[in-house]
Amino acid sequence: MPLTVDQIPDHELAGPGAARSTALTGLTVPARRRTVLRGIALGALTVGASALNWSGAIATRRARAETGRYGLQGWDRTDCRDAYPTGYDQLADTSGDYVNTYAACFGGSWRGSDLCEAGWHKFGTWMYGDVRADHVPVSTSCGATTTKNAWRWTTPDGVSYRCSDGYTTYWSSPDVGQTYGTICRSALP
Repeated sequence: MPLTVDQIPDHELAGPGAARSTALTGLTVPARRRTVLRGIALGALTVGASALNWSGAIATRRARAETGRYGLQGWDRTDCRDAYPTGYDQLADTSGDYVNTYAACFGGSWRGSDLCEAGWHKFGTWMYGDVRADHVPVSTSCGATTTKNAWRWTTPDGVSYRCSDGYTTYWSSPDVGQTYGTICRSALP
């Protein structure tokens, strides 16, 4: 039979000659009110921290969609499993700061950090000596319906990169240009 609130005696009504409770007599440490309350508080903190860790709130950061320059959307996951369910072979950078590091990005004729501006694919006209380059970031598909501009990839050494898609037209003369798919690779904090 459960105990109701009305059946719990009030400590003030017990009187001066009432016997002490023997509920905690098996403890080697004297059971004082502060000791019991401290145990309850530490137990509650332990259960609360465990619940947060079970949900992943402590151990991992949640992925979030990023908005790049010019309003282009970045991917909100760290893979492209919709289009590549078994993964893909990363391609080494062709230029920039990460040529001699682990490959991270996939696709494009040219890949590198020199195709980036503020961590996203360049936009606009740039001059490289006598060669003019027109950079245009684009949104492409990772799977059937979702289009995004950038994906996040993590290399075997644990470093995460943003791979931002675009096209670059290199002009050897005012009338002769060649367009390539290009990927900006930038390190994420």
